[in-house]
Amino acid sequence: MKGNRKTTIRDVANKAGISVTTVSLILNGKGERFSEETKEKVHKAQTELDYYPDYYARGLVGQRTNSIGIVIPDIMNPFFASLGLSVEQAVIPKGYFPQIFSVNGFKENIDYFIEQFASGTQKGLILAAPGASKEIVDKLSTHNNIPMVLTDQADLNINDDRVLIDEEESGEKIAEHILSLGHKHVAFVIPEALTMNLVKRFTGYEKAFERYNLKIEKELVFRATFGPKGGVEAAHKIVQTNATAIIAINDDVAMGVYKGLNLLNKRIPEDYSVVGFDDISLNKYLTPSLTTMAQPINEIGEQVVGLLINRIKNPSSAKKTIILNTKLKIGDSTRELI
Repeated sequence: MKGNRKTTIRDVANKAGISVTTVSLILNGKGERFSEETKEKVHKAQTELDYYPDYYARGLVGQRTNSIGIVIPDIMNPFFASLGLSVEQAVIPKGYFPQIFSVNGFKENIDYFIEQFASGTQKGLILAAPGASKEIVDKLSTHNNIPMVLTDQADLNINDDRVLIDEEESGEKIAEHILSLGHKHVAFVIPEALTMNLVKRFTGYEKAFERYNLKIEKELVFRATFGPKGGVEAAHKIVQTNATAIIAINDDVAMGVYKGLNLLNKRIPEDYSVVGFDDISLNKYLTPSLTTMAQPINEIGEQVVGLLINRIKNPSSAKKTIILNTKLKIGDSTRELI
């Protein structure tokens, strides 16, 4: 475009040779009635003109400019449900309205859905899900001026505000607890693909084993879906091995391990010591009580909200990374190997 004039939707329409109304519908995800050829023309023109709608202007009209977006991997995961609640409790008293988007089921198109979600009236975005590209984050930041804070599974290696736990140290501590009880053959239940934070957690497990002059046995590492179902399925395989203890990647998976072992008439901790990670609220209903690494979920919510609001009010302030402490909670699910 000539000079510094901002590209408009009319420019996109003119370049594509299509009406403004049609372009608007397609760019707002309402283009089902139009052919693929028409939609391709619109998206090609949008890309060539580097056009991004002024959603803030739209937000001013809608009077919803104080929204905060929260992107999580799976709302059905108790940890992320609790994280969403902690953010909600921290942000509402400060005059902001939280909107949660769970990417579960949309992982292959996460960039598109995050862009659509964040292209509404959000003043800021909390990203706790993996898979978003650096390109989409740059677009949101550059074109929409949306401040962002990363936490938990967000796996972007970019200079942005972050709230994290020390995953490696936490993984090391939970594994060390199992090893200190005399267990040498330890089964692991982990997801098919490890996000950046879970890679660090597994590295912690490995460090603990190295200190005890042991190695994690590959045949005792079981890949499973990220939830109770995966834990149940893994338990059926673990009982066919020489494992005496089980490290589940999180409490949600550990709950499935409990169920699977129970179905097989195996006892915890008499037959298997079991540990999890997170300290979700549902743990209080487990018998025996689960040994786990407690994450400070409420503090995570408070800190991400604090960083985000500071970024909204002070866009040029220095980026910060906050590392929060976890705590080993020893329950009745582990015991010394006899």
